[in-house]
Amino acid sequence: MSDRMHTWLVVAVSLLLLYVGLGIVSVQVSMKYETHHDPCFSVVTGRNLCADYQFAKWATGGIGVLLLALIGFSNQFIRKK
Repeated sequence: MSDRMHTWLVVAVSLLLLYVGLGIVSVQVSMKYETHHDPCFSVVTGRNLCADYQFAKWATGGIGVLLLALIGFSNQFIRKK
């Protein structure tokens, strides 16, 4: 893979990590303000917020590991000229 493609891949994965991280904040706000009797189900949308929160945590961790691997193994990924 070329140096330019590796840089774009790192930027794309970083933006994806930011997007999923902001999704965690969104679910936490929904858990605070959209639940009444049951702490996991939204009154507004009916979604299971606890499942969404768990998925977002795992996705953030996985994307973070992928980003660290892309940065850490950049010497092996980039083709030498």
